[in-house]
Amino acid sequence: MTATKHAKFMPNLIFDVGMHKGEDTEFYLKKGFDVVAFEAHPDLIAETKSSLAQFIADKRLRIVEGAIVPDPSVNHIVFYQYADRSKWGTIESDVVQSSAKRAAGVTEIKVPTIDFASVIQSTGMPYYMKIDIEGADIHCLEVLKSFDTKPAYLSIEAIEQDIGNQKKQIDLLCELGFNGFKAIQQARMHRRVLPAVSSEGNSITHHFAKGSSGPFGSDLEGDWCGSEEILTGYERIFRRNRRVTDSVFWKTALIRKPVRRAIEFFTGTTIPGWYDTHARHSAHKPGKI
Repeated sequence: MTATKHAKFMPNLIFDVGMHKGEDTEFYLKKGFDVVAFEAHPDLIAETKSSLAQFIADKRLRIVEGAIVPDPSVNHIVFYQYADRSKWGTIESDVVQSSAKRAAGVTEIKVPTIDFASVIQSTGMPYYMKIDIEGADIHCLEVLKSFDTKPAYLSIEAIEQDIGNQKKQIDLLCELGFNGFKAIQQARMHRRVLPAVSSEGNSITHHFAKGSSGPFGSDLEGDWCGSEEILTGYERIFRRNRRVTDSVFWKTALIRKPVRRAIEFFTGTTIPGWYDTHARHSAHKPGKI
């Protein structure tokens, strides 16, 4: 039996797992939080070290370089990076195969691995953990099983169009003690502006960059729901998306874009789009840290 690991809960700390160019990291820093950011893509790391250099110098930002893996005893792992879609970088070959028709220019490089549990033990357990590492997200949740504390809030990319795997993700979050959930559409996040009045960190006005994860915690819109309700919602979302993407209108390249634009205009959402699952831990009482 694995011994339980201890990590002090850090109410002013956020983990940005999948930093990309630092779009979310910069937002969290502006909100007044300290950030530990994780990224495997060397070019993106170099770019963010330059753009957020002052925060690094002030010791408010630490960038952990490498990939989070199931077995951190392996020193290096193959990382697949995309020439045209930098957010899609992954260590999962299955993800590369599934995206082959939508992206080109995939190259293989070797990157160091990260012992995620050791980082948590050295920094403490964050208040909020954003996880977006293209197919490898589940490794982070598995690590959290061994700790005596958990984040107050967590977000993770939903399993696109696969309700069976989505249920496994929600079940694991429930096992970790999360009992409040929200499904947040991500495709139009860059069109949102965070109002100045905020209950998470500093009150700021913020224009989200394209690809950003957006607000978190108590700043999210809508009511928190239980595990069964969130899965019912995802079943409805996936069923709607299949009806559209399986239609002759969608499969005809010349009219796909007009159909997509019409759906966005009349419904305010994107098809198929993608969603993040936000989770609130049962031990966290809103308004208290």
